[in-house]
Amino acid sequence: MILSRLNLYDFRKFNSVGSKPGISILFNENLNIIIGENDSGKTAIIDALKLLLGTSSDDYEKIRLEDFYRNDDGLFVEKFVIEGIFSKLNEKEAGIFLEWLSFNASKEYELRVVMEVERKTSENGNEYFDKRLMAGEKNCELRFNGNARAILKATYLKPLRDANIELKSGVKSRLANILKAHILFKEEGATQLTNIMEEANEKIEGFFETEYSPGKSITNDIENILKNFYDETDKNKAKSTFSISRGDLTSILRKLSLDNEELNLGLGNQNLLFMATEFLLLNEIVDDRNIIGPHLILIEEIEAHLHTQAQIRLVKYLEDTFIKGEISRQLILTTHSSDLVASINPESILMIHKNTCYPMSREYTSLDSEDYKFLERFLDATKSNLFFAKGIIFVEGESEMLLLPTLAEIIGLPLHKYGVSVVNVHGTSFERYLKLFSRSEVWNELFDNRSIEMPISIITDLDVKPYVYYETNPKDIFSIKTFERLNQMCSTLEIVPDDFLMEDLEIEFSTLNQLAKNYNFKVPVDKKEELETILKLQITEEFIRQTIDSKRTSISEKYSVYNSNHQIFITPEWTLEYSIAKSKLFIELFTSIHNLRYQKPFEGKYLKIFNDYKEHLESLEGINDFTALEIFSPVLNKLVSKAELAQNFSLLILQKFKDEKEDMKTKLLEDHYFFYLVSAILHATKKSIDDIRVIDSSEEGSKQ
Repeated sequence: MILSRLNLYDFRKFNSVGSKPGISILFNENLNIIIGENDSGKTAIIDALKLLLGTSSDDYEKIRLEDFYRNDDGLFVEKFVIEGIFSKLNEKEAGIFLEWLSFNASKEYELRVVMEVERKTSENGNEYFDKRLMAGEKNCELRFNGNARAILKATYLKPLRDANIELKSGVKSRLANILKAHILFKEEGATQLTNIMEEANEKIEGFFETEYSPGKSITNDIENILKNFYDETDKNKAKSTFSISRGDLTSILRKLSLDNEELNLGLGNQNLLFMATEFLLLNEIVDDRNIIGPHLILIEEIEAHLHTQAQIRLVKYLEDTFIKGEISRQLILTTHSSDLVASINPESILMIHKNTCYPMSREYTSLDSEDYKFLERFLDATKSNLFFAKGIIFVEGESEMLLLPTLAEIIGLPLHKYGVSVVNVHGTSFERYLKLFSRSEVWNELFDNRSIEMPISIITDLDVKPYVYYETNPKDIFSIKTFERLNQMCSTLEIVPDDFLMEDLEIEFSTLNQLAKNYNFKVPVDKKEELETILKLQITEEFIRQTIDSKRTSISEKYSVYNSNHQIFITPEWTLEYSIAKSKLFIELFTSIHNLRYQKPFEGKYLKIFNDYKEHLESLEGINDFTALEIFSPVLNKLVSKAELAQNFSLLILQKFKDEKEDMKTKLLEDHYFFYLVSAILHATKKSIDDIRVIDSSEEGSKQ
């Protein structure tokens, strides 16, 4: 039996529209990691489950006015509803819940449990909350009794606030709640402990009745004083006894505290002790009785006060113990930790964005099994930030990752202020990440084609060399390049082209044999001439233009099949660095390249080289392809690291921005070779050029 769906109607921030819930959460059968930015509603979901199901530790959940949705005018609605749908009931569970059962579309047992809470006013004018717990098919609900609800109780592990306080004695002792829920105190343990306490109380009482002088004891002394405060008819009220605790189990447990045997341990160890104590709530004996019910585990802010490795060990412990263990449990966790998210299978993620919960399981995304394997390997802590962002920019490498924040700062849209994450996919595997945010047909049918609104920008290189490159490097070049050439080659070799990917077709080789070796086929002697005719590039300016058009079209078509909120931004020419070499900031790029190319770039002969070439560049009216290639060649020949260049170039233009603020911003906004990057930032931040002008105007106003 599992909780398959939770619907919230006008509960806290989740406003219903007509008959549709404010939010609907589709749960996985085992592990569910709920993520989202602050105030996205993660805690509201956990609290709703606690209200609906109750908890094994009998945590007191008080309904407050703030649990009702409040509109823009500050008025609270009159009623909220929490609806839970349970599925996969076995025969025993179906028998227990028989009077409330219905059937889903697949003709399987389904249990629908509903809590309605309505604001009402009593006859004397006091407001109160009328709570009703029901179950059954819609419009046929019956009262859901306490015995049935007890089977559905969830195990709730509260978030760590203060380990010292949580494990100390007192009326609000968390330790007492945890111990009382333990299996030991549901059987003989409770009687044994109360007997021990009764015996201890008798000994304590006897000790304080011990005479310290003839006819005098502490108990008698107190009694003699108290008699003076009562009249003759109430003298018996002066009798008193010393005891450690009252004899009932709750009072005894509230007197307990838990500490490490070793003194003066740090906060980290105290936190681990608290976590271990909370996990006592999960300590069950597997028998027929425990097979009944959903065995739901709720854990809020699982990463609180734990370092990265401890977080990962904790999640792996939960997976190994309660999902892969003897008895399967359904876990629902909330987290803000990108490290923790990076350590799990993406299928377990439920992302809340704009009051919609998007499950990342394969049933609801465009991902296939191979995609999940890839993401589980490569979705590290840096990339998993995308789940917590308000906008995403996917880039090929470190160059764009280092440069974009600087460009955004200069144009007045700092990425950190807009919650935008730049994700380096180390290549062109954008598709796998994009599929996470593209919804499946199953989802679209359930939720009326509701797509994830998070803006996604994809920045990629055109990767088509300019004609000048081939002019200055005349040699034979073999490449597949297009699907048309691929089909011709496969027809000649009588093989199927399905195993080839578009990204692989771009590679250029100096011989046909090198090409064949790369794609794992042999060149038959009788087919060599024909294959050379097909695969040898005849480089002309027209060929380059056609290749560019074809490449832009193929990139656009490749990503057009996905329904995420994405846009593709392609370099105007060849690569990022080559495009900058043709931009208005070509001298700044040359300066950065020169700075990185030599150990002492601005001394002696290297200073002269720099000054002479800079003077030459400044004398030009514009940069042609040949000069751009000349500037770019140290990068092309790997004499300069692209990442180091991006870092150095960023620092240089940022310094220039501080000295020549408006000039630098204007160059970026008006330069064709930078505008694709600016446009990517605008899309991810949900801004426009007009918004930047507004920012400029407000800055001018503040100066005046």
